[in-house]
Amino acid sequence: MSTAIGLFGGTFDPVHLGHRYLAEAAVREAGLDRLIIMPAKIPPHKADAKIVSGEQRLEMCRLAFADLDKAEISDYELGLEGKSYSYNTVRYLKDRYPDSRICFIMGSDQLEVFDTWYRWQDILEIADLIVLSREDSLDSDELKKKAARISDKPGKITVISVEPFEISSTKIREMIGNNEDCSCYLDKKVIEYIKANGLYKAEAPAPWEKKKYSVYKTYIKEHLSKKRAQHSVNVAETALKLAGMYGADREKAYVAGLLHDVCKEMPAEKQLEYVLRSPLDVSEYEKKTPALFHAVAGSVFIREEFGITDPEIVKAIRYHTVACGNMDKLSQVIYIADLISEDRDYKDVKRMRKVAEQSLEKAMLEALKFSLADSVGKENTIPLCTLEAYNYFLKLKKGT
Repeated sequence: MSTAIGLFGGTFDPVHLGHRYLAEAAVREAGLDRLIIMPAKIPPHKADAKIVSGEQRLEMCRLAFADLDKAEISDYELGLEGKSYSYNTVRYLKDRYPDSRICFIMGSDQLEVFDTWYRWQDILEIADLIVLSREDSLDSDELKKKAARISDKPGKITVISVEPFEISSTKIREMIGNNEDCSCYLDKKVIEYIKANGLYKAEAPAPWEKKKYSVYKTYIKEHLSKKRAQHSVNVAETALKLAGMYGADREKAYVAGLLHDVCKEMPAEKQLEYVLRSPLDVSEYEKKTPALFHAVAGSVFIREEFGITDPEIVKAIRYHTVACGNMDKLSQVIYIADLISEDRDYKDVKRMRKVAEQSLEKAMLEALKFSLADSVGKENTIPLCTLEAYNYFLKLKKGT
């Protein structure tokens, strides 16, 4: 009888008790004979994020899983050159253990985007998927439907429901940076290691002009509805978080988030006046579509009314509704922040938030796919810059 070997990979930045909980559930519920814990070197979906060294993450994993029966820590991916793709790792394990059943362990959020992974069909040819659902029973049912769409082979994808353990490495890093107590989320030895090595300390932000922000906040409070003003603040806060995750300028992200909808509730004819004064390229379609006026108008308004001429802020506001090809990091941050801010409650917003935590570029592609499908369904004209944006992020995904 062949042995079942589980592969539990991830960034583990840092490894936390939620990871430990899922590992224990995988061994118990899937009947694994061995569990290989494998920190990734440069996960493709997080290649633009800041990650501590592989050696440090490897050591934290050793400390966190030291007493877990059947678990072993592997540094295989850390020894690879360039990005680490799950397919290559699964192929490696199958070649090394040809008579064993390879079980790729993942969370529910990973299954939701699994069919966007590099050579995901080939992964299914080599390994079975063990999906640990950390959501409620309704979401588990949806995951099972997703699994059925991905593969119709019996037993190829197994969804196991487990009690939720609601914490993320992103949140823990924020807590550590703020000197908050993380003892309920991290193994004691991991905490000691983090402190001894000074990991995840908050970087001192560049000096911010607080008075300037109060001027912007006062303006949107006085000129926008209460709901729109709150949305603007929420987008600014979300943009600040995303900028910190992906290395964009945090101050610019906050300013652009606050002011992205500054012209949203102006009369259309007033917005059009600003649009027609834009020094940036504006298509004839945009000039004839009132729903698109406010983004272009806003990019002009901030220069004329607030003296903001920074090209990244101007571009981020101008393209926050239609996107464009070759978008810089700040423009991506504002586009996504606008879609996933705290006040958003559309059907797929939870999924979009999860994707945004994994990869900014992947979130852009998913958002653009949704936008294009919606426009096609409504038989709306699609701006050329939106199509260029989709093609740009699709090429990034394919590596072409």
